[in-house]
Amino acid sequence: AQRLVGRPMQIVTNSLPVATAFTSSEETDVVLIGGYVHSRTGVAIGPDSVSMIQQLNVQRAVISVAGITDRGIFNSNLLLVETEKAMMQAADEVTVVADSTKFNKSSLALLCELSMIDSIVVDNELEAEWINTLQLAGIEVHVAAIRAQTGTI
Repeated sequence: AQRLVGRPMQIVTNSLPVATAFTSSEETDVVLIGGYVHSRTGVAIGPDSVSMIQQLNVQRAVISVAGITDRGIFNSNLLLVETEKAMMQAADEVTVVADSTKFNKSSLALLCELSMIDSIVVDNELEAEWINTLQLAGIEVHVAAIRAQTGTI
């Protein structure tokens, strides 16, 4: 998200940290989704969030996840999964952002099957077998280099 700050665009987010990052730029309009704010992640989730999202249409939903297996995409909070499902339905395209440690791991709730994802951004430590699996599922794979100091993509 930080690489996009300063570019002219409209951002719709349920994430307080993302909203804060983008409000520093006059080039960006921010729509902040409301609802119950999960204290650990700073994201708004729950029925109020879902209701607001259902009124919107966005070009792309960018979603982070807790796990990815051959069964699909997982997250660790039921309210978060319901909110992310609404985001996916409101979007023309769905992009998942996940580092290689999320692969071959499931979590509490299944968000969707792999076939529901249009593209994924992963780090350069993801096994070639997984890249092949994702591409065979019709997912466009973007491999990003890891920043050595921070471990972030």
